[in-house]
Amino acid sequence: MCEKEIVLKHFNDISNNYDENNKKLYWKLCDDLLWEIIKKHIPNDKPIRILELGAGTGGWAYKILNEFDNTEYVLVDFSKNMLLEAKKKIVNFKDRVKIINADINNLKINEKFDIVLNIYVLPFFYNDDKLIDIVSSHLKSGGISISTGENFYNGLALNVLKGNITEVKNVIKNSKGTLSQYVPELSFNKLDELEYIYIKHNIKPIFKCGYPVISLIGVEEALTSNKYSIAKILSDNYDYIFNIEKQYIQDNSLCNRGKYICIVGVKK
Repeated sequence: MCEKEIVLKHFNDISNNYDENNKKLYWKLCDDLLWEIIKKHIPNDKPIRILELGAGTGGWAYKILNEFDNTEYVLVDFSKNMLLEAKKKIVNFKDRVKIINADINNLKINEKFDIVLNIYVLPFFYNDDKLIDIVSSHLKSGGISISTGENFYNGLALNVLKGNITEVKNVIKNSKGTLSQYVPELSFNKLDELEYIYIKHNIKPIFKCGYPVISLIGVEEALTSNKYSIAKILSDNYDYIFNIEKQYIQDNSLCNRGKYICIVGVKK
């Protein structure tokens, strides 16, 4: 199978338990931090049209449609199984939603949007320049783009800690590698390179961050003498850690500490 077929099979296969897995505290922390970023860029004083590329099971669509009643939403994903889950989740908003089963590479929507999201799409797309070009082509002037990806430096760090030197070399050479046997090969990103691509496609970066920056995952798997798992630490201290993270992800000097990276821009 080619890369695209492997990724499609992966998401079709995990669609039934995708949402359940995201309830685990570390992934909840990541999503809660990202939600703080996203909702700052959604005005509530005018009608807003949002396009989400790689919308998956509709988790972000549900959050936004539920909180902002001035929004209409178009979900695009190439996995039919993921979109079947999305339909269940957003059934109460059906008059404000359109679902499109399509490959982003071949997307043809004759409309410009106020906001275009691609959340965790970059790790599976493998062509950053083309993805941001597609984003830009669907944004109104003054529209907002929000992109998230896997941090290049986190990809290096976790593979070093696990002793996966072959994967370390792969990340350095190709910006690709694996973090888990359960997930296809990922594409890793550097924020400065994403900023350059944004600018190239007439999107002015206005915010960037890494997240989370103080809560690490994977280290306890590599350093087996560590008695404390991130899940246990978060279960005992979730609100406290969330508030610390929310503060420190605003610090640009910590961007490269994040597991994920996020960049927000405005279309010129």
